[in-house]
This record gives sequence, C-alpha cells and structure tokens, in this order.
Amino acid sequence: MNPTSSSEDFDDLDPTEPDQAAATAGSDTNDVLRLQAERNDLFNKLARAQAEFQNARRRLESDKEQAVQFANTSLIRSLLPVIDNFERALAVDPAKVDLNSVLKGMQIVHDQWLAVLSQQKVQTIAPSAGEAFDPNSMQAILQQPSDQYPENHVTQLLQKGYSLDDRVLRPAQVAVSKPK
Repeated sequence: MNPTSSSEDFDDLDPTEPDQAAATAGSDTNDVLRLQAERNDLFNKLARAQAEFQNARRRLESDKEQAVQFANTSLIRSLLPVIDNFERALAVDPAKVDLNSVLKGMQIVHDQWLAVLSQQKVQTIAPSAGEAFDPNSMQAILQQPSDQYPENHVTQLLQKGYSLDDRVLRPAQVAVSKPK
C-alpha cells in the first residue's frame, strides 16, 4: 500500500463482497480468450476461402488451356473427309484418268472444302466488279483507270477474302477504279 493513501480510499470496498478487481480481470480474460478464439476461427475461414479461390482459379486456367488446345477439334474432324478425298484422287493411276475427270474430282473436293468452311461459319468475301470499295473487308492492291466504274469501286477481284462470324480473317484483294 501507498503510505500516503488514506483509509478513505478503502471505505467504499465491502470486505464481504468478492474481490471486484479479480472478477473484472477474470471477465476480461474470458473476453480476450473468446475474442482470440473467434479471431483464430475467422483466420482459418479466410485461409480456407483463399485456398478454395486459388484452387478454383487453377481449375479455370486448366480448363481454359484445354479449351484452347482442343478448340480446333471440330474443324479438324470435319476436314478429315476432304483429306481422304484428296488422298483417293492422288492414288488414282494417271494413265487411266483423263484431264476432265481430274478437274471434275478437284471441283468436288473444292466444293466439299467450302462446305466444311461454311459449316464452321466461314464466309467468302468476293466482291464483284462495280461494287463500292469497303476498306473493312477489302484491300486495294492496285488502282486502274476506268470509264466503266466510278472512283473507288472494285474493277477486279484479285484474291478472295474470308471472314469468320463477321470478323475478317483475310481481306479480299481487289483492284479499284481511279479517274483517268
């Protein structure tokens, strides 16, 4: 005890009541322990949630890699019959086939090839002479003076272009008109 303290400091303490300071300390200790347990539980839940998130992210990345890896499976399967027909054409004895038969066979394989591309939503970009030049789907390779067509109109298709779902894969190469 502090020698300078008076007996008045102890007047409000009742010796028959339990020690209030000890009760308060015990209550505080219980609260601290309860809060620590709650905190530990929340940390564990957070750690589990983070681990689950990481696992889900890894699974999504793996699924994405597989989707990219096998994205062309459908296209490749649909092209296999075209390859088979090319191989059959190459296996024919040239001495037993005339030029018209070869050209007819090539036309059949070409048509089959275009049908497969059409099934895959590939469209041909083949502007005809006289169409207005569209820089979004065409590439002007050269300019030709023309009395027949207005300026910046297609005069000749040099190479077909292709699009996939309205997205240009390769623009059509064209010659465009210019004034004389």
